[in-house]
Amino acid sequence: MAAPDLSECVSAGFAGLKNNPLNHIVASLLVVFISSVGFGLLSGPMMVGYMKMIKIEDEGGKAEIADVFKGFEDFVPALVSMLVGSIIVGIGYLFCILPGLLLMAIVPTAAYLVACGEKDGINALKRAWEAVKANLLSAFFCMLVLGIIGNLGLILCFVGVIITLPIAFIGSYHMAKQLTDGGNSGNLAITIG
Repeated sequence: MAAPDLSECVSAGFAGLKNNPLNHIVASLLVVFISSVGFGLLSGPMMVGYMKMIKIEDEGGKAEIADVFKGFEDFVPALVSMLVGSIIVGIGYLFCILPGLLLMAIVPTAAYLVACGEKDGINALKRAWEAVKANLLSAFFCMLVLGIIGNLGLILCFVGVIITLPIAFIGSYHMAKQLTDGGNSGNLAITIG
């Protein structure tokens, strides 16, 4: 498990948006809209679908906007990993905010692992925790900077968020990829029996 390179994650976010701006803007808007309409319960499948879309591009393929819905192919693990991960992070925030901030990288990392083929949402969270725990501070700083970038668009009357949010999403994909060695670390180390 490698520590995420902050500059590489941010650069990848900008490069991904630059290479395919329409797809990423529409996909990130779909993630936010469908997640909010589904009261947050659809955020897992939508985020996993977006991770799958980014993965297609990352591997040299041609991603399409419809790829964002591929997360529904893994509905249960996506829902479980995102829901339980968000609850864990939320509980962390209740303990003086800092624990929640330190834990926030597990959510996109678990989503990434499901997008890479993990079929058990709890196992994805365990693997994400192991990866984040091994690189706690670098994962924290990476998520902090990506969160700031993602929210900068809110300053510009919410319009700028259509540009900054995809950068944060793409950057968090690359952070999770680095943390998990491309989704391969921990495949055999942590299993549910």
